[in-house]
Amino acid sequence: MPLKQADLDYFKRWFKRYVAQYYELPGDGIKPILLKEQHTERTCIEIVPVGRKSGLSDEDLLLAKTAALFHDIGRFPQWKRYATFNDGTSEDHALLGLDVISRHKLLMRIPPEERELICEAIRQHNMRELPTNLSQRQYLFSGLLRDADKLDIWGLVISELEGRGNLVETLAGYIPISNSFSRDIVAELMEGKVPDYSSVRNRNDMILLRLGWVFDLNFAMSCRLVLERNYVERLCVHLPVRSELQEVKEYLISYLKNRAKDTS
Repeated sequence: MPLKQADLDYFKRWFKRYVAQYYELPGDGIKPILLKEQHTERTCIEIVPVGRKSGLSDEDLLLAKTAALFHDIGRFPQWKRYATFNDGTSEDHALLGLDVISRHKLLMRIPPEERELICEAIRQHNMRELPTNLSQRQYLFSGLLRDADKLDIWGLVISELEGRGNLVETLAGYIPISNSFSRDIVAELMEGKVPDYSSVRNRNDMILLRLGWVFDLNFAMSCRLVLERNYVERLCVHLPVRSELQEVKEYLISYLKNRAKDTS
């Protein structure tokens, strides 16, 4: 039978029980676990308005929420094994998550085609870009999850920069603070490209990279939410005062305004 609200309720209860076993880890203890648990909860909320505006049926919205619920399930074993959320120095957390789902046979209560859509969305959510060989529905759910994930991460990063966050090993934690910034990243942004992590050398570069995520948004509603929340302005205020960075800000806002006019 297709996924029902009762299935999602079951998945939520399972998720809570699964995460609770990580609360007693040594070191930073519960903080990094709560960080990802709360991020998951907010991503489940973020995906709703974008999904509804894109025309999802109630059944498909449940599917999207399930993908959001499990998209970062691999973060918990990742932290336990490696004490980091950096995929580059540990393992791909999306693949770790798919392993958790497989080992626990989590999605066996729903039809195979729905299982595959959820797993594909999770598999793709942290890739630099979506591949071109996805089916229309794979692209839809993968795009929704990627947008919802970014919408919450932007909020998290901004909270940290504004001194209201309590993140573990994130923007201000594992890269140096500097007055410099990468001209290569700026050039990529002005060409409408998402910069690569390999170009990041300091906090300013990381902020610029996060700004470049706007070019990877898949739905007009996501662009509208970024504009309504002033994410671009609130990130740019933490960059050095330079004419080229002002141009980046203006270009990004103009791009978002044009995308927000779409009917998607």
